[in-house]
Amino acid sequence: MKLTDLLDELPSKTISGDPSGIDIKGLVYDPLRVNDGFLYVAINIYTQLDKIEIPDGHDVVEDAIKNGAAAVVLQKDMDVPDSVVKIVVPDSRYALALLANKFYDYPSRDIRMIGITGTNGKTTTTHIVESILGQKFRVGLIGTLYYKINGKIFKSKDTTPEPPDLQEIFTHMNNERVQYCAMEVSSHGIEFFRVHGVGYDAAVFTNLTQDHLDFHKTIENYRNTKLKLFGWLKDDDYAIINIDDPSASYFMEASRGKVLKYGIKNPADISAKNIEMTIKGMKFTLVTPDGEIDVMPKLVGTFNIYNILAAVGVCWSEGLDLETIKKGLEENIKVSGRFELVDKGQDFSVVVDYAHTPDGIENVLKLAQDLKPNRVITVFGCGGDRDKEKRPIMGDIVSRFSDHFVITADNPRNEEPQLIANDIKKGIQHKDYKEIPDRYEAIQYAIKEANPGDLVLLLGKGHETTQTLKHKTIHFNDVEVAEEILEAL
Repeated sequence: MKLTDLLDELPSKTISGDPSGIDIKGLVYDPLRVNDGFLYVAINIYTQLDKIEIPDGHDVVEDAIKNGAAAVVLQKDMDVPDSVVKIVVPDSRYALALLANKFYDYPSRDIRMIGITGTNGKTTTTHIVESILGQKFRVGLIGTLYYKINGKIFKSKDTTPEPPDLQEIFTHMNNERVQYCAMEVSSHGIEFFRVHGVGYDAAVFTNLTQDHLDFHKTIENYRNTKLKLFGWLKDDDYAIINIDDPSASYFMEASRGKVLKYGIKNPADISAKNIEMTIKGMKFTLVTPDGEIDVMPKLVGTFNIYNILAAVGVCWSEGLDLETIKKGLEENIKVSGRFELVDKGQDFSVVVDYAHTPDGIENVLKLAQDLKPNRVITVFGCGGDRDKEKRPIMGDIVSRFSDHFVITADNPRNEEPQLIANDIKKGIQHKDYKEIPDRYEAIQYAIKEANPGDLVLLLGKGHETTQTLKHKTIHFNDVEVAEEILEAL
């Protein structure tokens, strides 16, 4: 694409050099991905998959130019060679979003877009939506674990990918004739303009609890960021709102679309009754504006009933009938690291879950208690360089709902694990716990400690396949570790 055509998208810019005649072959924000004829945009980046962290993209502009950048977009003015076109903008992240939409020719416009936001439940809800819509349509999914196209899995860099990556995924979906895309929309994705220009046809609010306050500073800022998604809806679009969440009224008020309420405790358009649950699945009566139907999903937990109701709200608003919804719900919907049972024939249960917020951990522990095991043994920690205020809260919750627990390392990053553990211990309510900093040893201890009928919960990392330490990142997956230890026993 001609550089001049791209630059027409930027409402405010200062250009140094002659952009005419330059054909841009690629648009990137990572200097390592620059090739000849590329346009490089300097932003701060951190990608979950590649573990690439660049606090300021301006510091590596020289690397991008050495790798062949024909032009660079900067938020800070700086010297570059005369052979390179320099474009200075007020906000390079906003510019990246505008440029990515233009470069890929707005591919999301050809797909029915479902945006799902909230603190917990986004990943599972996208998978349930995918399963139901997949009964009749070609469906894509974008989220924390990966992105999927018609059931095929591809690696993704972030929960909500950066604009060029996201637009490339939409282009891939268009090439595969995808009709619907269920997408997790994180607060970072909204704040950093990653989803700018994506026209959502429906939006889901799952819940709002404390998370990411290291970035947003206050819960009000966190909520206000998520509210933006609902302000982007059109009048005929649907906002599917968890009416049982204390923040529901904010999202209903912010929505420009039609409001569809789901819940269990308060009057709702989509709800569940006659709930029965085991560790391997549940049964309940699904209540909708079109009537009632009994369903038997293989997911478990009250929190998953909420995820199911959210997904049903999406699919009902898109016109699917109850029999199709039932069929999609009763598929074997597997979500890695979300109450994932590790079964090697042992006489006690081992479950891996990604719960890493106070609300998420409380939901999982309440489910564990509802299943009535002999004892609940919990292994958990808190991530380093992240919201410190939630650590004692999580310690309090784990100590109240566990019979025995182990404090260990999560992803300590640049913090000392002992200091993280000390923060956790400020909230604990009883002394029946162990501190085992090494996560492998902590899991091993918990499994060896388990007696017949006990339930061992490994919380915090879920699907993750690495552990980030101060000076290195190592391979580590809770499911693999649990399987290895169980097989050795």
